[in-house]
Amino acid sequence: MDTSTFHVRQTLKIPNCNGCQPAPAGYAPSLSWQKTKVSDFSDLRQRLMSLRSKNDFRKHLHQRSKLFSDSCPATTYWTCVVRCLKSSLRDFQPEIENETAWLHFCFGSSLRLKPLCDGRTATESSQPSLPLLSVLLCLDQPAIEQLLCYHINWFQEGGFSDVQGQWLFALFACLEKPLTPEACHLLRTAARLCTNLRATLDSPEHPHLSGLNLLQCLVARYFDQSDLCEK
Repeated sequence: MDTSTFHVRQTLKIPNCNGCQPAPAGYAPSLSWQKTKVSDFSDLRQRLMSLRSKNDFRKHLHQRSKLFSDSCPATTYWTCVVRCLKSSLRDFQPEIENETAWLHFCFGSSLRLKPLCDGRTATESSQPSLPLLSVLLCLDQPAIEQLLCYHINWFQEGGFSDVQGQWLFALFACLEKPLTPEACHLLRTAARLCTNLRATLDSPEHPHLSGLNLLQCLVARYFDQSDLCEK
């Protein structure tokens, strides 16, 4: 349907504002770069899906748990296996409801939220935990979305760091499609934060520029938020 005939009678125009800042000159990635990153990301997600379907990580823990089978009566063997699995996960992973514990787990026990866009590390005296498969494969989708929500809140409150970029990328890779409304909102918020921070960087050589561009690109092009695409 040709709507151009109605333009002269239009009395109200609502701008299509998505809250994202346009990239300064020289800061936006090329289209070929974006397509390559989306393709690589898609391949990564396929490998993650394969691991989840095979349940390799839990199988590994299950094999370790057999070391205890000799001391367990046959009737309680599987109970002991389950207990072993759960205790193994608890050793390195906080409860998903505990935001403070996850903050310390991801960034280090002495983290203090503060602007990080000048290139400083996110921790001062303790090492952060990387988003390893041994952690991510144990989280279901509600937990992935909850942890993503935490990271976006920390991004808003304390700025961006390389470690947080790794966590955001890993959580993006674990999100299942089609997206829930909550996940879609979180992704769009992340893209907006990335573009807003990018607009404040003092140089196109800034070490965070590539990571910010990558996250924004994945939201727009892989997760089908086409109004956020950068040409």
